[in-house]
Amino acid sequence: MKPGLLSILCLFAFVCSSWQRPISFKPSKNTFTIAVISDLNSSYGSTVYHPDVYATLKELDSLKPDLILCGGDMVAGQKATLTTKNIQEMWSSFGKHILQPIQQMKIPFGFTVGNHDASPSYQQDRALAKTFWQTQQHNLGLNFIDQSNFPFYFSYKQNDIFFISWDAAGANVDDKVWEWMKKQLQSKMAKKAKLRVLLGHLPLYAIVASKNKPGEVLAEPQRTMDFFKEHHIDLYISGHQHAYYPAQKEGIRLLNTACIGEGPRALIGDTRPATRAYTLIEVPLKTAKNFTYKTFVPNQKQTIELSNLPDSIIGFNGVSKKDLK
Repeated sequence: MKPGLLSILCLFAFVCSSWQRPISFKPSKNTFTIAVISDLNSSYGSTVYHPDVYATLKELDSLKPDLILCGGDMVAGQKATLTTKNIQEMWSSFGKHILQPIQQMKIPFGFTVGNHDASPSYQQDRALAKTFWQTQQHNLGLNFIDQSNFPFYFSYKQNDIFFISWDAAGANVDDKVWEWMKKQLQSKMAKKAKLRVLLGHLPLYAIVASKNKPGEVLAEPQRTMDFFKEHHIDLYISGHQHAYYPAQKEGIRLLNTACIGEGPRALIGDTRPATRAYTLIEVPLKTAKNFTYKTFVPNQKQTIELSNLPDSIIGFNGVSKKDLK
């Protein structure tokens, strides 16, 4: 082996070892464990998933979380040349290779639609996503509260935690969704819940260079943050950026999830290689707001350590500060 190549390989091994370290996970009997996966898709029109997607499912089957959530982009749509047949084949593949194995685990599955699943600009994508999910709605194991707009926005309650999936597949959230959200969060059930969790595809703030521009984040971050505070959202889970970064702003915790499919992206200003990952959220049953994260790299039994993430990330539309909890 050439000396130069050996040096590069050693440097790569050092970077990876500093980024991750082995850890075991044994969920406590007094916690509710939520597994979060996101951005499973490969290239446009693909019906094949990256090996790390399957590795993640295998590990989740072993870990046995109480709930699995997906932050969107389960198929690879959002391309005008894709036919109805192409899109149906992608959803069929998702159903066979992803959803069925999760259902066989007998673990409830919640999700939010992503831009590659149901972009507001692609009506064919949205129609076919709706058709697929309506056939699966009663097999998800969710205790629905409001399913009248399923699969685009809906609410459910699991173990006294109030969950909402809203339609954040595009940068602009429709006014009718805001109104629906307000009614949901003002309900007695939401107010009495131990925790209020919102799941949407696009984040509030940019954290990776390639998505550091309008259209790749929610268009009204301050309005969104004010709404979250007013209606006591405890956690907003998002995908799309393909990078793990737990943030906190004005008392709201923001979980930016990594991808487990193609295209992991490095954080803005970070020279280390990006990695696929999934997150486990441990929610104490007696003190639910004190939930914690453990984020695993598939196939490696290693975690992304909070101490190795930057203290803050400066995007074009705001600053994300690391969640020190």
